[in-house]
Amino acid sequence: MKAFRHWSWFLLLVPIAFGLIRLRFNVEVLDLLPADVPAVRGLKIYQQNFANARELIITVRAPNPREAEAAARLIAETLSQHTALTAAVSWQPPWIEHPAQAAEFIAYLWLNQPPEIFGQLTNRLAPAQLAQTLGAAREQLTTSMSPKEIALLSYDPLGLTRLPPDPAAATPLVGDDQELFASSDGAFRLIFVEASEDLASYRACIAWLEKVKHWVQSCRNDGGLGEEIVIHYTGRPAFVAEIAGGMEHDITSSVGSTILIIIALFWWAHRRWRPLLWMLGLLALVLGTTLALGGLFFGTLNVVSVGFAAILLGLAVDYGLVLYQELLCSPHSSPSDVRRILAPGIIWSAVTTAGAFLILNLGGLPGLAQLGSLVAIGVSLAAVVMLNLFLPPLVRADATTLASLPSVPVRLSSTRNSRLSWSATALALAGAVAVLWRGLPTIDHSANSLRPRHSSAYATLEEIKIRMHRPQEPYWLLVGGQNETQIARRLDAIEPFLQRASTNHQIGGFTLPTALWPRPEAQSANRLAARRLAAQRESVGAAARANGFTGSALAFTDALLNVWQQAGTRAGVFWPTNELSRWILEKFTAQRPTNLYALGLIYPASNALAGPGAQAAYGAQDSNGPSAVAAHLPRDEVWLAGWDMLGSALLDVVEKDFWRVLFPMTALLLVSLGLAFRRLTEVLLSLFTLAFSLLCLLALMKLAGWSWNLLNLMALPLLLGTGVDYGIHVQLALRRHGGDIAETRHHVGRALFLCAGTTVAGFGSNVWSSNGGLVSLGQVCAAGIGFAYLTSTWLLPVWWKTLAGRKPRIEDSSPPGARGRPSTRDQRPSTPSHLYRADLWRLGLVAARKLPPRTCV
Repeated sequence: MKAFRHWSWFLLLVPIAFGLIRLRFNVEVLDLLPADVPAVRGLKIYQQNFANARELIITVRAPNPREAEAAARLIAETLSQHTALTAAVSWQPPWIEHPAQAAEFIAYLWLNQPPEIFGQLTNRLAPAQLAQTLGAAREQLTTSMSPKEIALLSYDPLGLTRLPPDPAAATPLVGDDQELFASSDGAFRLIFVEASEDLASYRACIAWLEKVKHWVQSCRNDGGLGEEIVIHYTGRPAFVAEIAGGMEHDITSSVGSTILIIIALFWWAHRRWRPLLWMLGLLALVLGTTLALGGLFFGTLNVVSVGFAAILLGLAVDYGLVLYQELLCSPHSSPSDVRRILAPGIIWSAVTTAGAFLILNLGGLPGLAQLGSLVAIGVSLAAVVMLNLFLPPLVRADATTLASLPSVPVRLSSTRNSRLSWSATALALAGAVAVLWRGLPTIDHSANSLRPRHSSAYATLEEIKIRMHRPQEPYWLLVGGQNETQIARRLDAIEPFLQRASTNHQIGGFTLPTALWPRPEAQSANRLAARRLAAQRESVGAAARANGFTGSALAFTDALLNVWQQAGTRAGVFWPTNELSRWILEKFTAQRPTNLYALGLIYPASNALAGPGAQAAYGAQDSNGPSAVAAHLPRDEVWLAGWDMLGSALLDVVEKDFWRVLFPMTALLLVSLGLAFRRLTEVLLSLFTLAFSLLCLLALMKLAGWSWNLLNLMALPLLLGTGVDYGIHVQLALRRHGGDIAETRHHVGRALFLCAGTTVAGFGSNVWSSNGGLVSLGQVCAAGIGFAYLTSTWLLPVWWKTLAGRKPRIEDSSPPGARGRPSTRDQRPSTPSHLYRADLWRLGLVAARKLPPRTCV
């Protein structure tokens, strides 16, 4: 039976191995957010359908336009030669590189025109009007002084590229327009590079980007690009590679710094290598197993969840510290005896701590919920591992010298005058109130907490906005439907509202793909006329030659008539398919097996869509600004999305769900405190300790310029679940020591200091994280726990002695035969075992992760 109990541990290797196989890391920021929020849903649709996941943008900045163009051409030609690496490379508009392909796209636009508009074209090309049309073109060629007009008429004498004004205004057509690829001064250029394969994982993105950078560097070395040519990268491959590198850095830096602090604190307190190394080994086991179980349960861990590692280390080490401290106090006790005494406190501590983190699942943010679940799993696992595996090797390895282990006493000066503590309390309260008199810490309504803190890809994107004179990103209006007709009708319904909004200056402008979107009814009505025009090919050519135009001047016309002839024989909706047409259409349209999407752009006149008013875009009534326009948009398959409005929409969700998190945590706290003390005064003192710590935290946030955001708002429930422990330990210790403050600090000071230090280190190590939200969460939690520890250790004893102090329930509680003997390191504490165990059970109900006043010094 005993052998089976040992072998049962090895059965855990099966789920652990399966979890490690399933484990993946997700760097998509949108997967951290609730999918049912319209702004998030809209952004996901945009990312999945309009943001090319394989497209990298390379920026080239040079001292003058000539050098910028030469550098962009060289890089583009070099990358396009490596077909195994790139599928397409564009450094100038495709209609300049492939002008002949424009015929298919323009033929498609003509087919989408209303039948009466297409009828006007048919009349213009009728045999009776054809000669007059060509004669007018010839006369314009001889009198025009515009090189662009002369070139266009030489290529298109029938004027087929002159579509009605609306589509021409909204569509990049054939010409020399470079605004999508170069700045107005020409010294800043963009190169669009599409990968030859799907970049499904972050490792694939990193590997592909490194290859691209290698060939770009070869252009610099071999092509003579000087150091004055500045090259940067942005786009999804660059973002993914950057965020993934940040994740790896977060894990190593936060975990490494937490471990170093644990080592320093343990060595300061105990000066012993064997238990320290064994504790670190078990912590590594807990961390690795939690990671594997996370892969088993979730499959994929997101960019925020990696912060669980350092937090878990700071919490899990507490159980080892408590067990080792008890072993020092009872060197002749067996591991089972120590486990029997401390198991209730550790188990209940793990339950309540895990519960506090599990409550994050009610917070509305999937990313933060996953972090809470991982910490809860790890804390529960740490309690089991430390209780069963930590002590036996230490006792067996060094049973003879355990009693003489050196222990550095905690020299805490006793508070001789309670006036000092009351003065410090009054001073702290007055200072906090003075700092907060003009307002509480602000609330960050942006989505910056979801972005990396230092990102070259984001900086490059901002440079593109400035250089291309687009300081504000447009907001994306996404329209979905199951077929072309549904979306066409929705676009027609939306356009009048946006026109009025633009006239009233509620928005700066808008672009709808109304002309680009296929019109099945118009195509059906125009097909017959298009076929008839294609059949007049010979007569058109004869008339052109009669008016002095050569065959090359009709090359574009022939290509366009060929498209009409093919489209006239097809059934269903006609979509153009060549490279130029796809390049244009994929910017505004998306075709999926079950859904179609159209993308419109809304340009804000100001920052009206950003900030607190952004949530009004989905229902709040606002008579002014773009939110009023958004309120009139159809709700069915229509989404308004943008990064600037994401923060407010999510903050609204978090604020609503915040109370769902805070109320259960508060209820658990009150029940635990009631069971622990059974005295209203002590319960109120614990609550006041938490409130005092929170007030100090708010003052610090105000002074440091910290703000509340989407992630660190969840620090408040965590602080309630973890910060209350210190006050509980101090008050119970004061009970046992008859209100002797110096003795209380002497006994519990080291245990509380070590546990608070490791917990603060676990949260605080996230300040090195690459994710801004995780940094703010770590800062707030570490500062709050630090204030809770300092308040409980230095101020609460005086408060307790003044307001709730009483004599100990047992005046002389020494075991029989122990009276008159001085207490030594080898002796048990003076409290009877049945009362001591009762206190431990009470501590277990209130998350007492630290050792009660059985700490030896």
